[in-house]
Amino acid sequence: MANLTDKYNTKLSDSEEQQFQSWALQNGRTNDTMDYDMRGWWKENAKNGTPAPGQHFTDKYKKPNHPTFSDESIYHGKDGNKGGTWGGTDAAPTFKPSKTNLQNLTREQLQQYFQNVEPGVMLLLPPTKAQKRYGAQP
Repeated sequence: MANLTDKYNTKLSDSEEQQFQSWALQNGRTNDTMDYDMRGWWKENAKNGTPAPGQHFTDKYKKPNHPTFSDESIYHGKDGNKGGTWGGTDAAPTFKPSKTNLQNLTREQLQQYFQNVEPGVMLLLPPTKAQKRYGAQP
């Protein structure tokens, strides 16, 4: 997965950047900037508190290299990056990865991610060439 720590970040003033760095250090969020625009999330939401460990941040600030980068991200459509699509129901959610998702992670890496991080979500991978050729189900 590409490291986008220095790309796709909300611009902050010098004083905001100092506040953000302090907040990130206090809340253990210094490593989250590789695949998430934590500055954008902080600027919009930090005054309301920080999600508890294990809780997810919204898709709004996911960078194109995040495993579940979606069309709900502000970076969807930027530089040709298209996000995947969430669907299904609350009881049976699904995620259909985009070409961008599949360029950043292999099918196996996505399957492992969903197994470990999104176990209740059905990953809707496109059929492989062999599956298309022989009519097998994905």
